Amino acid sequence: MQNSGISNLNSEEDSDKYESLIAKAKIMLVDDEPINTDVLQTYLEGEGYNNFVTTSESVQAIEIMERENPDVILLDLMMPDVSGFDILQMMRSKKNLTHIPVVILTSSDDAETKLSALQLGAMDFLAKPVDASELALRLRNTLASKAYQHHLINFDQLTGLPKRETFMEAVDATAIALKSNNEKAVALHIYIENLKNINSTMGRENGNAIIKTFARRLEASVSMAGSIQSAFNVDTQISIARTGGDKFSVFLGPIQNPQQAEMLARKIVSDTSHAIHLNNRSMFTTAKVGLAIFPDDGNTVQTLFSNAETAMSHVRDHGGSENFTFYSASMDEESARILAIETGLQTAIDKNELRVTYQPKVDINSGKIIGAEALVRWINVDLGFVGPDQFISIAERTGQIIPIGEWVLKQACVQAAAWREKYGFDFRIAVNMSIRQIHDSDMALTAKEALVESGLPANCLTLELTENMVMENAESNIEILRMLKALGLKLSIDDFGTGYSSLSYLQRFPLDELKIDKSFIEEIKVEDHRAPIVRAMVSLAHDLEMTVVAEGVETEIQLQHMRSLNCELYQGYLRSKPVVADAFEELLDIEYLNNKAA
Repeated sequence: MQNSGISNLNSEEDSDKYESLIAKAKIMLVDDEPINTDVLQTYLEGEGYNNFVTTSESVQAIEIMERENPDVILLDLMMPDVSGFDILQMMRSKKNLTHIPVVILTSSDDAETKLSALQLGAMDFLAKPVDASELALRLRNTLASKAYQHHLINFDQLTGLPKRETFMEAVDATAIALKSNNEKAVALHIYIENLKNINSTMGRENGNAIIKTFARRLEASVSMAGSIQSAFNVDTQISIARTGGDKFSVFLGPIQNPQQAEMLARKIVSDTSHAIHLNNRSMFTTAKVGLAIFPDDGNTVQTLFSNAETAMSHVRDHGGSENFTFYSASMDEESARILAIETGLQTAIDKNELRVTYQPKVDINSGKIIGAEALVRWINVDLGFVGPDQFISIAERTGQIIPIGEWVLKQACVQAAAWREKYGFDFRIAVNMSIRQIHDSDMALTAKEALVESGLPANCLTLELTENMVMENAESNIEILRMLKALGLKLSIDDFGTGYSSLSYLQRFPLDELKIDKSFIEEIKVEDHRAPIVRAMVSLAHDLEMTVVAEGVETEIQLQHMRSLNCELYQGYLRSKPVVADAFEELLDIEYLNNKAA
């Protein structure tokens, strides 16, 4: 029976692979007639095979297999004491033998006999007496098939890098040698930031292209580090693998000190962070790297990489601009809290643990509240108050931001519609959007449903997006924002000045409002403060026909300065911190009902 899926090896490259397979292959011959094994061995030696294990004692076959671990077995079926069927049955019961391909030698043409052997795991058949050329062909294809299956099982098909289990086995052997010499090594767990967003906006094909490019850059970066080590007569051992959809692992040793590990992490981040050009678009990814030192941070490979992953999670969730960090024992407690947050978020809505708070948006000239920004807060029964800086990034990563964001949007629209009716003016509500929400295929439908169900006019709803969010994959975001804008709602760019906007893109976004980040407002401390950057932002926004909102206004001096620049709106503690709906309504009662009564 010819093996399917393996074509004849005719090219020069395939021929080289075939020669390599022959040179490395260990062939086991099991036949109760020694003359048969002698003939087979002679045939195979003529084909270049030279590594044989033979036995005519079938009762010893399993023991020999376990000891020698052959690449392929040529097995006679009809033997006394222990038959070929018996051996196949015993091989199936032993995990370490089930992967070895078996070619059956038989003089029987009985279909039932062959079917029984196939069901027990036989891979191919050769009729006795064996033809030398047929033997060579079948053995070659069997070895090629085994090599192919081995590659499928042990190597990632997209990048060609080892998979996790293969990688860990190799690292374990290296770590044992390093430990015996009292040498240190570094484990790195690497995460490709933004890959999930690229997959959702640009498609899986582009995401796969990103992974392949990232993998090649990572390999080159780590290999260069190894070459530098070797230049100083250090016998460097390097292992690298793709251990998840957007995750890679690296093991490098020996190292002399943690500074070497830090240099490697910096190099990896630098080498993998350049723009990747696909389909006339430039896409950016950033590596987040967790490091653990062997054996200080883990005496076993499993513990070591678990701790490296903990460090990676820490820098991903809390690192800010930092792209790598070393493991520390305190991270275990933090990791447990993150897990508790992830778990708690799954039921936060059902358990009524989320609250929407409202911060006034105030007309800078009249001093009247014209609307509010809706902000989500979470009080968990076990964790207590969990700040948005702690759970929003986790919700984005896990996808929980989609149902949470939908809940906040609908709650805010219902409340805004109620205040609009009660106080008789076009109360405006602003709701923050995350990148995951914007790229969700149902976002436009969700926004439309929120407006229809609440009865709030579309022009009274503003969706706020951060500067970095809209600039990431700007071309695709322009189309998404235009779809949302078509609903009649307004769009605002939040935290302006903290990112790296391209002005050519900024004027193409269908934006209505620009919010100057509070970090710039905080710098205004005296009456004659020039604040040239703030002045330029206001001028830019007005030139682009956008309303300007000053965030974080806390003093009269800041308010007066922004008024002098013709800024239209402000938010900040000078008027009110974010408060629950009842407290916000008290502010509106004082301002509108009392004024109306007067």
